[in-house]
Amino acid sequence: MPVGISAKSGRKKLYFAIIYIMFVIGIAVLFNKYVGDKTQKQLLGALDDIAKQSVVTIQDNVNNKLEKLSYLAEQLSSQEGYDYTKSANDTKKFVKVLGLKRIGVALSDGIIYMNDGKVFDINSREYFHHSMKGEKHVSGILKDLQDEEEILVYSVPIYDKNNEVIGVLAASDNTKNFLQGFKVSISNSYGYSYVIDSKGDILSSSLYEKIDKTNLFEFLEEWQENKNAIQEFSRLLKNEKKGSIYVKAEESQYAMVSPLGINDWSLVTFIPENILNERVIPIQNVMKIIGASIALGAIILFILIVRIQRKYENYLKEIAYIDPFTGLHNKVYFQENFLSTLKDMQGKKAALVIYNIRRFKMVNEIYGEIAGDHLIKEIARILKEELILEKEMLMYGYADEFVTLYFYDKKEELEKRIQNILKKTGVIEYRDNRITLHMAVGIYEICNLQYSFEKVYNYANIAKKKSKSVLNEPFVYYSEELKEKEVKQNKLNDGIKEGIKKKEFKAWFQPKFDPHTRELVGAEALARWYKEDGKILSPFYFVEFCEKVGLIQNIDLLIIEDVCKQFQKWREQGLPCFPISVNLSRAYLNSVDSIYHLKEILDQYGIESEYIQLEITESAIVDSEKELGNIIDTMHKLGFTVLLDDFGVGYSSLISINNLNFDILKIDKSFVDAIGTEKGDYIVKYTIDLGKKLGMDITVEGVETQEEYDFLKEQECDMIQGYYFCKPMTSEDFTEMLKKVKR
Repeated sequence: MPVGISAKSGRKKLYFAIIYIMFVIGIAVLFNKYVGDKTQKQLLGALDDIAKQSVVTIQDNVNNKLEKLSYLAEQLSSQEGYDYTKSANDTKKFVKVLGLKRIGVALSDGIIYMNDGKVFDINSREYFHHSMKGEKHVSGILKDLQDEEEILVYSVPIYDKNNEVIGVLAASDNTKNFLQGFKVSISNSYGYSYVIDSKGDILSSSLYEKIDKTNLFEFLEEWQENKNAIQEFSRLLKNEKKGSIYVKAEESQYAMVSPLGINDWSLVTFIPENILNERVIPIQNVMKIIGASIALGAIILFILIVRIQRKYENYLKEIAYIDPFTGLHNKVYFQENFLSTLKDMQGKKAALVIYNIRRFKMVNEIYGEIAGDHLIKEIARILKEELILEKEMLMYGYADEFVTLYFYDKKEELEKRIQNILKKTGVIEYRDNRITLHMAVGIYEICNLQYSFEKVYNYANIAKKKSKSVLNEPFVYYSEELKEKEVKQNKLNDGIKEGIKKKEFKAWFQPKFDPHTRELVGAEALARWYKEDGKILSPFYFVEFCEKVGLIQNIDLLIIEDVCKQFQKWREQGLPCFPISVNLSRAYLNSVDSIYHLKEILDQYGIESEYIQLEITESAIVDSEKELGNIIDTMHKLGFTVLLDDFGVGYSSLISINNLNFDILKIDKSFVDAIGTEKGDYIVKYTIDLGKKLGMDITVEGVETQEEYDFLKEQECDMIQGYYFCKPMTSEDFTEMLKKVKR
């Protein structure tokens, strides 16, 4: 081969080699950049997900406090003639409940009366003027008028009965408390978060505080490289947009800006760049080595990088999709994978099953929260072990709830699996204790594969709610009947809440008579619901439901207030006043504070305790005899007469009745209906004799016939009420009866 050709060929090979090496290096550099960018995007994506969760948590926290303040404002304004300048006793107990610093009531003149008795002028505070316009408001950073600490103030309007703003209920909170506990966890390192306004002022910081300035822009200006970053921050904050920004500080960092939707505030979450570098730099070094290798090596390395990247992506998904407490999937995972999983398993039947631990709160109270945590993890383990098919899903919802997606061929298979799980979770050992557990189980058989997870979950949840009320069935399937009942209950719940707000619940009166003189000696107040459509509903339609959903105490309060108003009218008309007994729900028997509150209501209307008698049902004795005894003693201390209602239908013992010091024993109508029979006469006679020997007066309710009246009169009972004399009547009709007594 000629030298020229050989040299030329060598030069071509050299050029090819150079080009090839440059190509390989270029590929390696491009892959290096690709991997770095991809990793950075994934990291920022994970950071964005965590920031979203923090935003939702902050918003829920703020809205929750504003709603509770609004509820307190409604309670205060619902009290006729309430003296807001003496609101300290009513507001101070809410400070600890809401986790706030102070609560106060400001009238329209701008003078605020705090729960600790202090009085200030807040006319210069913007939040006062916002709430006087009817707005719920959260202030920026303020100096506490009392101790100069930095605070945020939540404020809501107080309305009168004409829906006019008459004042403001305001609560302060230390800025340090606003973000306590928020932290960002990525790759075993921690970031930190700030709530700032559009001017860059720092309103609150997370647990791991890094900035010693009060303004974010002033902090960033210490590094010249942050000029563009500050401009981008300003743009995002002013326009309330979200985005990520690269900044320089003691260490390079990424910042994620997320608008809070509260005033002009945003949540800014920082994470150090070195977290990204921990994963990117090793990959870049490997790529540089591969750049000097042959193309095959570059391809092999590329495949390896893709696998590493996928593994890292799975790691990030694990952060977003796994509940750290139980190690199970969370709701986010279900929402994103539910429909695709159903599609993959079209050949099988599918059901969403919700497991809920009955009375888990009681387990925590008896055995402690550590034992409760152990039970949750043990149940999670059992449920996970019982998953059969690879595509089946299991999620830890919240508190004491688990959600599973099962696939099966026959319904019997599904029920057998659930029965087996209930058996395994029935008794769980913890240290030296064997803790018995019972589950409420709701099942929805998925008939439409296009239904979203939220819709399917709601259906299963309806079945779970029913299961909680049915003790003799291991599980409950969803049905349209249950759905309709749920809709009706939701409508009833909304209607009752609206009725409470509009004070549609009024008192009717069933008179009580002396059996010997047949003269009026008192009455029992009975609740009636005056609906907007003109219907008047008896307690049969709403009392039991209100007890379940926790609204009964509000209705008790309205009835007691209505009775007090009627007393005022009778006195103004010069009519005689007799003792009126009112029924107290169990909600009033949980704390002596509720009884003191009743006395405060009477004092507001100028009604003496001797005119309001308190009726307690016999079944309440079973709950806690000791606590009930303390409450009855408090009632006597405040001057109330206490009646044991519905005697004969409960499960109380004679010893309990004797120990609890009731003043009056009310014999239930079921005993009265048996009068005229040998056994019935004996039981009523014995009960009256027993009550009198225990030092109680006797009232008999449900008397309807002349025979019943004659027998009870002969047995020397003290009072009679029932249709024999008259049915329950409106306040107007009872007033007419009082006029006849006067004449």
